[in-house]
Formats: sequence, C-alpha cells, structure tokens
Amino acid sequence: MKYKILSILALFFAFSFSLYAQQEEDSIEKIRPWMDVITNDLAPSEWKWNKTNSTRFSIRGDFDGDGFEETLYESATKIFSDNDEITPLELDTDLGVYFLVNEGDLDGDGGDEISLMSVYRDYSNVNYFRIFSYTGNSWREIFNCKVHEYDCPNYKPTKPEEMFCYTYKKKNHYNMNKVVLKHQDGVIDVIATHPNGRYAIEHIKIVNKRAVKREWGTIIEPRTDL
Repeated sequence: MKYKILSILALFFAFSFSLYAQQEEDSIEKIRPWMDVITNDLAPSEWKWNKTNSTRFSIRGDFDGDGFEETLYESATKIFSDNDEITPLELDTDLGVYFLVNEGDLDGDGGDEISLMSVYRDYSNVNYFRIFSYTGNSWREIFNCKVHEYDCPNYKPTKPEEMFCYTYKKKNHYNMNKVVLKHQDGVIDVIATHPNGRYAIEHIKIVNKRAVKREWGTIIEPRTDL
C-alpha cells in the first residue's frame, strides 16, 4: 500500500512538473522561421541576431555564371559564399534578412540573381524586396520595390490584412517561394505597392544589370474606400 501511494505521488509530481514546463514553454514567444530577431516588448535597439547555423538561410545556384554551383549563406551583416572568389554582399543592417531566394537567371547572362529583404531596427512593416546580381567581382542591386514584410515569399499570413499577396499568387498559380512572378525577354513582373497605396503589377526592363525602364501594369488590389 505504501509503495502504491508513493507511486501515485510520484506520478502526480511528474505530471505537475510536465504541465508547468509546458506552460513555461508556451509563455515564450517562438521565433518564426522567417524571423531572425527577438522582438517581444524590447525596443528595436535591443533586438538581437537569433540564428544558428541550422536556422540561417542558405541557397544554391550559379551566381557568378561560371557554370559551377556554389552556396550562399546569410549572417547578421552579410551574404557570403563557400566560393572564396565571390565577394560577400554587405548588408545595410546587423540583423540579417527575412528571406534569401535564388530567383534564377533573370537577365540571360548565365548567372542566377537573388532576392532578399533586410531586417531593420524599427516597428514599421513597410520594407523593400531587393534584387541583386553578381557582376565582375561584386554584387549590384538591380532594383528594389516597396512592399510589406508580410509579403515575403516564405511568410504564412494569419491576419486578414496580410492575406492579399499570398492569396493573389496562389490563385494565379505563381511560385509562392519567389519574388519574381515571371520574366521574359529581359522584362520582370513583380507585385509592388503602387503610388496610390494599393498593390499592382510592375513591369521592369533589365539591361546590363540595370532597371532601365519601369512601368505600372494592372492594379490588382481593390479599393477599400468605396
């Protein structure tokens, strides 16, 4: 009888400890896969790089156009390669990026372009998709477009105000994992924020690693002020 009571007490304490540990775990805000800073209630100046080798972004591709693939890795301050001949891309932040994507060869020169979004120390959700290409011995920004952070290709929206781009791309069978919707004859189509504040398709002509012509196409987001 004594051992039975002790066993029951042991099970009770084990269950209580397990429940307490679970509550403690649930009380900690889990870092989303695309997020590399701890925000919580901290001021932006106190946000910290929170990635490890297993969670930071890495992508494969032929970025210098030599016919051989290499890997790009993200750190808090730069994008670097396992190919020492590729000069690192210095970021304009110390918190890394929200995503890092191989967009493929957008300009037909044999090298793959990349897209990314920097993590800045602010509370604004307005940010920029940035497209880079490696040319010569350095990275060049071909163009950027204004969007929201929840428009990142690897972000899974949960709030109504975050759903538009995700739903539009899925409905129209675009690649959910890339910024560029399509490219043909040096013209790239992306979703960006129109000057009127709504989402629209932007057509961008690329020549010699530069956006030589940009024009707005269809405004895809309905007006909400009617």
